[in-house]
Amino acid sequence: MKKLIPVLLFITIAPIAQGYEKKLDTEILSNSEEEIYVEGIYDQSKKINEVPTAISILSSSQYTNISPTHLSEALNGISGVNIHRGSGQEHLTSIRSPVLTGGSGAGSFLYLEDGVPLRAAGFSNVNGLFEASAEFSNQIEVLKGPGPVQYGSNAVHGLINFQNKKINDDKIIFIMSEDGYKSAIASTSALPVNVSVSILHDNGFRENSGFDQQKLQFKYSNDFNVWDINWLSSFNNLNQETAGFIQGDDVYLEDDIRFTNPNPEAFRDGKSYRSQLRIERSYNNGNTLAFTPYARHVDLRFLRHFVPGQALEKNRHSSIGLQIAYYNKDFNIGSDVEFTKGSLNEYQENESRFSFVKGLHYDYSTTSFVGALYAQKNNKLSENITLDLGARAEFTKYDYDNNASVGRSGRFIRVADRIDNFLTITPKASLSYNFDNKNMIYFRAARGSRAPQVSDLYSVQQNQVAGEAEIETLDSLELGFKGKISIFDAEFSAYTMWKDNFFFRNSNGFNVVNGKTRHQGIEISFMGYLTDWVSISGDGTWAKHTYSFNEIIGSNANNIISGSRVDSAPDTLAHMRLSFLPTASNKIELEWRHVGGYFTNPGNTNKYPGHNIFITRFTYAFDENIKLFGRVDNIFDKKYADRADYAFGNERYFPGRPRTLFFGLSTSF
Repeated sequence: MKKLIPVLLFITIAPIAQGYEKKLDTEILSNSEEEIYVEGIYDQSKKINEVPTAISILSSSQYTNISPTHLSEALNGISGVNIHRGSGQEHLTSIRSPVLTGGSGAGSFLYLEDGVPLRAAGFSNVNGLFEASAEFSNQIEVLKGPGPVQYGSNAVHGLINFQNKKINDDKIIFIMSEDGYKSAIASTSALPVNVSVSILHDNGFRENSGFDQQKLQFKYSNDFNVWDINWLSSFNNLNQETAGFIQGDDVYLEDDIRFTNPNPEAFRDGKSYRSQLRIERSYNNGNTLAFTPYARHVDLRFLRHFVPGQALEKNRHSSIGLQIAYYNKDFNIGSDVEFTKGSLNEYQENESRFSFVKGLHYDYSTTSFVGALYAQKNNKLSENITLDLGARAEFTKYDYDNNASVGRSGRFIRVADRIDNFLTITPKASLSYNFDNKNMIYFRAARGSRAPQVSDLYSVQQNQVAGEAEIETLDSLELGFKGKISIFDAEFSAYTMWKDNFFFRNSNGFNVVNGKTRHQGIEISFMGYLTDWVSISGDGTWAKHTYSFNEIIGSNANNIISGSRVDSAPDTLAHMRLSFLPTASNKIELEWRHVGGYFTNPGNTNKYPGHNIFITRFTYAFDENIKLFGRVDNIFDKKYADRADYAFGNERYFPGRPRTLFFGLSTSF
């Protein structure tokens, strides 16, 4: 492979001798000279430079340029975002937060497709991104901090929306790697219908760690007199061999261990189906009325390889819902309703280990109702100053039915049938000053909240009381700038946040129901052209995440002391890309990714040192319809960990991929 790298560099650089065309490629960052619009988070399209909150946009062309094997490879180039990859398509998300697990990880981040959640509130999953149809999206929108009034539960630390409103171009993309990764993406349109399909196979670089995934998407768009109709349906299937953690101090550095799989029996199977229909009417007075009915079904089976008992979990849920919105550029009112029926069964075949006992742990079903009202008003205080005020009220009801005997089995407690209700109120306010069409400063105050996840309430453990879990809240203050600084399009934001009733798992795997944390950070992003054909872009994050309560559980490694750092939370994240564009269609890039060191346990006695990874990419166009592209990940073959943590008395790692060559071919017609 070492001999191939100079060849790739030559293929891309050679066109320089033929001359170059001026700055015709604007695919590098969202902050190009073109106007960038947020299309799916809000009910109407908004210019990103006019939205008083931190939002990043990843276009379809940028996504194709990156050609990620996992969504984390695309999203981790955004300031404040740090997605830890596990095995296969498994992952844990961080947006202005530590990397969160369990109910907190499932309930703190909202994943959307054209503004409709991928999962039902209360039935989310920490691996929910593997169901997203990123390959087919027109753009991916990432909002950092509490979400706008349109969204309630799960939009706590941030949200990710996969926008699909436009019909895709006809295209075929093939990608392969030297270690057995293969993918094919195809999209074709017979207006007004578009069909897209993705087929993915990965052998995995560790033993018995391959997976297969298939995705299918249908789009339909048309006008019927005064009504605009947009229909979207998505299907996803995942079959995965799961490689578990390797355990021991710094074992990710050892070749005879980092490629092994201590859990060859582990697996993850997932299926999901989603369909939504947006019916929209615009009136002569500038107002718009929109109805979005939708339905979803999610079915998951996986081995819980990350805990000693390694029980088999089966969970599923089905939902129907309706979003209603009435809005113009100055106000927005709306309501949501959603009904969900779900179930969970957890059974351990293995012999008992510690308090993880052999046999049935849980078997229950839950019916939920979520209803919400929201309103927002933009108030023009002067030509340059705007005050936005809004709030959302959301009611959640869970009707829980236990299908097993009531009582305790090891650490697991099966509670009797019950009904639980929650009401959340989330106010939002922002004040912005627009110097001109491109430069703005803003101040935002917002609350995010979530009702407990179903698993928080009903997968009860020995240290809990039924119904003990409360509404989790996050209060955020943010100061930001969007605009032009010299040759650079730049964004800056500084935030501080306080979180109450933090529900999470400690390092012994027990649930903690009343945690408190503090979060502070600074985020910077920039993009500019050094010459007509050389550009540079980058993102940087400094953050401090600390516990604000005490929990003494017996050892210095596991004890939580107020003021100590939250584990799995690097102080620094950075990303920089240098791009050479000898012609409008040919490109070579060098990329640097930095993850700072972080503590792996709440007692701050164990630490992962962080890492720096370098990537190179090239694109060569044979003509306007056919492009050859490739990349080399981890150029210097750095030994690192995609994820490191400490649990059940052990240091645990998911090792990162070694140096790997990927190449592909794209055609459009």
